[in-house]
Amino acid sequence: MTTAQTPPRNRLERETKFLQDIQDRIKNDNGAKADFRRALSGEPRHIRKVHAYVQLHIGKLSDSEWEQKRQEEQIWIPVTCLSVFYPQPFRESTKQRNFGHSCRSLAAATNSEGAERRFRTLLDLTLADIQSPLTALVRQMKTKEVAIDYPQLLADLRRWEHADQYIQDNWARAFWGAPTKSPEDVDPSFP
Repeated sequence: MTTAQTPPRNRLERETKFLQDIQDRIKNDNGAKADFRRALSGEPRHIRKVHAYVQLHIGKLSDSEWEQKRQEEQIWIPVTCLSVFYPQPFRESTKQRNFGHSCRSLAAATNSEGAERRFRTLLDLTLADIQSPLTALVRQMKTKEVAIDYPQLLADLRRWEHADQYIQDNWARAFWGAPTKSPEDVDPSFP
């Protein structure tokens, strides 16, 4: 008796679905898009306005997927706001492309050391301090039309404060061109 093999589950399926649902919901709503762009400022009054859109989709996920309220405010909402500010097609490929790759493309496009300095600073930040520098880099990427993989960014930021700092290491390898280890190689509990 043979069993049918199921295709491998995309590691970023949850993140991709979340971002796609938000984009589908607001695609014809310029007011909502403006709310998301204003929320990039980090001001609580603007962030509260996007909760109406984000909470609808948070309810579809299990409690274990939304480990802490802190993640919602420090990761999911800012990355969602960035994806509305500078929309990107969601990848079809299984090839991993992290934010280090995007920063490398930005550095090449600007031909200056500023992008590398900002990237180095980003690698040393805590999750609580990352939103503003991340937003500044994405704003620059938009002007240079640099691709960003938002589902991968969400997944990476969820593990940003891991004790081994393997996400920062992977971003650094991607930026400086070294082979990147997969998250599974470093942390076997990675979903």
